[in-house]
Amino acid sequence: MKDNLKFLLDLPIYQEEQPYELFGFPSEASIDDENCEFETKDIEVTDARECQVTIADHGFTFVRLKSGCPLAAKYFETVGGDPTVVMKYLEETVEFARARFKPQDIICFDWRFRRRDPKSTQGIPPLDPKDIRNFALPTGDVVHCDYSADGGLDRLKIQLLPDELEEYSKNNRTAMIVNVWRPLNNVVRNTPLLFCDRRTVPKDDLIEVDKVLPDKVEKSYFLFHRDYHRWYSLSAQTSEEVAVLPTWTSEPGGDFAIVGRTTFDAITDHELRGQEY
Repeated sequence: MKDNLKFLLDLPIYQEEQPYELFGFPSEASIDDENCEFETKDIEVTDARECQVTIADHGFTFVRLKSGCPLAAKYFETVGGDPTVVMKYLEETVEFARARFKPQDIICFDWRFRRRDPKSTQGIPPLDPKDIRNFALPTGDVVHCDYSADGGLDRLKIQLLPDELEEYSKNNRTAMIVNVWRPLNNVVRNTPLLFCDRRTVPKDDLIEVDKVLPDKVEKSYFLFHRDYHRWYSLSAQTSEEVAVLPTWTSEPGGDFAIVGRTTFDAITDHELRGQEY
């Protein structure tokens, strides 16, 4: 099957100037919000139901996992609503990751709810970044890795307590960030989440990009389009089929996942930090 994806355009400027995007700053005519230029490409997509995809080989996998929580969007997108379901769901997901990766320690430090329908965020006043968990975010439409090598380490320094960071540094501990994605109550019929086989992506096809926020700079990767990249999605993915993808590891040359589109009609994203997995 075919689909189309949005890639960073491979321009000479990026040999001298790092790609960047500004978020949360007042708009001023003298300041460019970004120096990124994109292109949309048609790609061939393999149905992951027709083959076996694994984290070890492809960088992602799909696992059948029934939730014990009610997976209705209303529990995940109501600002100031009852957090009981969300907390139970996050605890459930942490236990799944603990059983699968067997880390010495694990925390859930972030989650997201996304909706394809652009009307989902209309009428919502600007919120403090700390309050963006409980409403549907717009979809992510650019091919990317959540963290660059430096970006994942920066995130680790934010999330770990001082004594944890010292133990990690002194004892050569290994850390990993993992995402777990699940549709909410629906079978995915359009705009599925797409993944690239990491074995088909040489390092030169990735470029670090700065997401510049008022209080910090987050570093991720964008991907230049190449015909030899191999893409996958899971057709008619259900709420009992979760995508599991390590997005960063402290091991040199270790795990990463390349995501082509972070969209479903509804989805939750849990980023889990483990040590000594």
